[in-house]
Amino acid sequence: MYEASFLAMEGEDELDDVRKFAIEQLSNKRRSLISNSLLAEQIDYSLDLPLHWRMPRLHERWFINFYERQEHINPTLLELAKLDFNIVQSIYKKELKEESRRK
Repeated sequence: MYEASFLAMEGEDELDDVRKFAIEQLSNKRRSLISNSLLAEQIDYSLDLPLHWRMPRLHERWFINFYERQEHINPTLLELAKLDFNIVQSIYKKELKEESRRK
């Protein structure tokens, strides 16, 4: 509900109310958690900025680090995520290097 409420168009007051309600509920849950818990970190991250406003690659890096600290992880999935991130980063670096040589 929280994330979807940021997709509201002007005049959609119901979604504004939903956002306020979701923020209140998430904040209440956050206060009841130990400050260094993973759920608390995830709530803080979510309340900081909606997902669709974030830069996707930076969010992916944050999520890889977050997922890595979970109790039950899929090591293969984690390795694939890291490989994908690193491959794309190397492509970006190569393209940036090529563009900087042109100028």
